[in-house]
Amino acid sequence: MKKIIFAVVLILILAGAGTPLFSGLMMEKIVKQSFDEINQSHAEKGSDIFVEIGQYDRNFSYSQIEWKIKLGTLKSLYGVDEIVFIDRADHGFLSIVSKTSLEKNKWFIDFVNNKLDGKNPLDIKTEYKLSGDIESTIVLDAFSFKDGKDVIEIKPGQMVVALGKGLNNIFSEMTWAGYSVPGKLSMDNAWLNLKREKVSTYIWDGKASFGVENIKAEQGKDPFEMANLKCDYTLNFDKPKNVLSVGMGYGIGSITAGQGRIKDVFSRISINGIDARGYEAVMKLYSQVLKDAMEEIAAAQRHPDTIKKIVEKQMASIGLQLLGAYEKFLKKGFEIQISDVRAQLPQGNIKGDVTLTLKKDMTMAQFVPIMFQPAAALDIFSLKSDVSLPYKLVGDNPMLLSPVYYGMQTGLFLKEGDNVIHKAETRDGKLFLNGKQVLLN
Repeated sequence: MKKIIFAVVLILILAGAGTPLFSGLMMEKIVKQSFDEINQSHAEKGSDIFVEIGQYDRNFSYSQIEWKIKLGTLKSLYGVDEIVFIDRADHGFLSIVSKTSLEKNKWFIDFVNNKLDGKNPLDIKTEYKLSGDIESTIVLDAFSFKDGKDVIEIKPGQMVVALGKGLNNIFSEMTWAGYSVPGKLSMDNAWLNLKREKVSTYIWDGKASFGVENIKAEQGKDPFEMANLKCDYTLNFDKPKNVLSVGMGYGIGSITAGQGRIKDVFSRISINGIDARGYEAVMKLYSQVLKDAMEEIAAAQRHPDTIKKIVEKQMASIGLQLLGAYEKFLKKGFEIQISDVRAQLPQGNIKGDVTLTLKKDMTMAQFVPIMFQPAAALDIFSLKSDVSLPYKLVGDNPMLLSPVYYGMQTGLFLKEGDNVIHKAETRDGKLFLNGKQVLLN
C-alpha cells in the first residue's frame, strides 16, 4: 500500500514539475496558430499587413518572443515600416502571462528618452490560457511633453482585448481619462465597449459603443464644447434568411458654440434586410479600392491629405461593379429607417421618424419607369414618416408650406402652433400626405 501511495505522489510531483514545459509548448502553438489566422484574415481582405515571428526562444519555464507587425503600404501614412514587440513570458500551471516591450523600436525609445525623461508610460500584459483564449491588458500612465510652445498632457487609461480560440470572437473594453492642451483643447473620459463574433471575413455579428464625456476647444472668440457624446453600432446576422441588419445611433447631450446651444441631440439609422452575399461583395470591393489607393499613395509618396482624391478616382473606376453589388441589396424587405431623431434648439424642438421599405425584389433598371410614372413607386415602396420642426426655424418657406407638385393638396409641412409638422404614409396603394391623398400619374 505504501508503495502505491509513493508511486502516486511521485507521478503527481513529476506531472506538476512538467506543467510549465507543457504550458510553454501550448503557448507556442497558440501564438503561431493565431498569427497564421491573423495573416489569413488580412490576406482574404486584400490587405498587405501581416505579423511574423522573428525569434522564438522557449525554455522550461520561460519564453522570449520577438515578433513584428509589418505595415505594408500603411508605411506611407505613418512613416514606419514595422512595429517590433518583445514578449517575455512565464509559464504557469493553468495559463501563461507575458509582458510586452517596445524596446526594439527606435522611434518609441527616442520619444520616451527625449520627451518623457526615459519613463515608459506603457505596460502591456497578455495572458494565454490553455483553452486557446488570449487576453491582453494595456495600461497607460499619465504623462506630458512639449510640442513647440504647447504642453500636451496625456491622462491615464486602460484597454482590455480578449480573443477567443481561433480568433472567432473578440471582446474589448477601454477607458481613457483623456488629454489636454491647456488653453486650447481638451477631451475628458472616453470609453469603448466592443463584442463581436465572426460569421465570415467581412461579417461580424455583435455590437460596439463609444462615448466621450466632454470635448472643449477654447481658442478664438467663439469657444466650442460638446458634452456626453455617445455612438453605438450593431450588426445582426439572420442565418436562416441570410440577411443582415445594421444599426447606428448617435447622441450628444449638448453642443455649445459661441452663444448658441443645442441639447439632447440623437438619431438612429437602421438598414434592415441586407442580403449577406451582396454585403460581402460590396465590402470586398471597398477593400480593394482602399488597397489600390494606399498602393498609389505609397508609390507616389504623396501627402496623406490626397487620399480622398485617390479613393474617389478608384471608386469611379469600379462604379459599375459597385452598382452590380448594390443591386443585390434590392430584395423584398430591404428597409432604411431613421428613427428617434430629436434635438432641442433655441427655436424649439425637432422630432422625426422615417421608414422606407422595399415591397418586392428589384433591379436598377426597374426603377427607371418611376421617372416617367411616379405612381409606379407605390408598387415598389412603402413609406411612413412623421416629422416636427420649430416654425421659427423654417419660417414661411413656400417650398415647405405650399404644394410643390400638382397632385399635392397640402405642402410638405403644415403649421400647427409653434411647429410645422409632416406626416406621410403609403396605404392601399396610395400616398397620403398630412392626411390628404397625393394624386400621382
